Amino acid sequence: MKRYSKEEAVSIVTGCALKYKNNLAGKSIIFVFADSDRISYMETAFNSFNYLHLTGLKVNNITAKDFFRRCINRKLSTKDFEFATDGTTHLKLGVLPSVVNSDLSARMLGSYNGSNPVLYTEKLVGGVKACVGFVRTTKSYVPNTILNLDIRDYVDAPARIIATYRKPQQDSRYTECVYRARNIDWDMITYPDEIAYLKNLV
Repeated sequence: MKRYSKEEAVSIVTGCALKYKNNLAGKSIIFVFADSDRISYMETAFNSFNYLHLTGLKVNNITAKDFFRRCINRKLSTKDFEFATDGTTHLKLGVLPSVVNSDLSARMLGSYNGSNPVLYTEKLVGGVKACVGFVRTTKSYVPNTILNLDIRDYVDAPARIIATYRKPQQDSRYTECVYRARNIDWDMITYPDEIAYLKNLV
């Protein structure tokens, strides 16, 4: 495991914050996946204050919103944060650049199997090198961690993501397809009625 200096951490989280702002902040992402013999979906929402959870940093006397603002404005100081004592910050920083894009580089999805007693999350979305953990709110799932690991080891039955769509949170309908799996016979795919319109977005 690479161990980062605080200066390196500042460089990583400020650079990734701009990608997060452009790709995810204020957006809703819906993952459509093949679960056994049916098509299901999971809606997620990303806010500016969720970004801090993804970095693994422990802030000193600033809020999650302030942290994100300082990252965007390149005003984050090494005095503003500490690393987690268990080493997880370094693991998260190693994969953060790969997940702050429009589809999270996610190809699989599943329910967290609880194999790590110190990890609290409910759903994992990702791939063989990294994944994002989500917890349920009243409206959708929100990100609460990222993990430097193979998702297949932490979900019991990983489902294949076949398409991912994005929209501003305030919009009622998704308007952009940001990922579509290859080698799919789309004529044989039937989306649930409430999201059937998404199938035509390419």
